[in-house]
Order: sequence, then C-alpha cells, then structure tokens
Amino acid sequence: MGAQIIDDLKPQEGEHLVVKRGFGGFSNTPLDTVLRNLGVTICVVSGVTTCVLRVNDHPGWVEYNYRMILVSDAVSEVDRVTHEAELKTMARIFADVKTTDEVTGMLDSIRS
Repeated sequence: MGAQIIDDLKPQEGEHLVVKRGFGGFSNTPLDTVLRNLGVTICVVSGVTTCVLRVNDHPGWVEYNYRMILVSDAVSEVDRVTHEAELKTMARIFADVKTTDEVTGMLDSIRS
C-alpha cells in the first residue's frame, strides 16, 4: 500500500490496529467489533479532510449507533468556507463538534 506507521504511533501492547482499505472506517474492517468488545459508545474523531470524513466515515458512526465527537480544529479542508459548511452539517446531524481544548477539558474532567 505504500504506507507505514511511524515508530511514535505504532500500537502499544494491547492496542488495536484497524487497517482501512478505502475511505470508510467501518467498510470491510473489524472496527465495529473492536469498539463493541471494548464497550465503546462515544468516539472522538479527527482526520485530514473534513468533507471526506463527513461523506465516508460519519454515516458509519451513525449507522452503528456511536456518539461521535468531531474535533473541529483537527480536520481541515482546502477551502475554509467548505470546511465551515461541513462542520455545520455535522453539528446539525451527525456529531458533537468540539475544539481540541474542549475535548481535552472533557477528558480531564472524566479523569478527575
């Protein structure tokens, strides 16, 4: 495939690696099984391209009944107007849209 995982991001013992063969994380992967076996119901999501996440990954999260938190400043788009429009669509239909600081704050409050 021409892709490699850099050493700093290689899975640690006990962590799972799910290899995608296309754009969607659920299509032809064990992702749903892995998450269900771990008891996961809420997923924090980031990515490279905002519109690709919305079109390919978000339907999977919704279809499989996961609550999704999209990290708005951890995705991007070539055009800022398109990025903002995609975030609005996701916030209206698919996900809770939060910034990195908001997500970090949520995680900190859970750990306390």
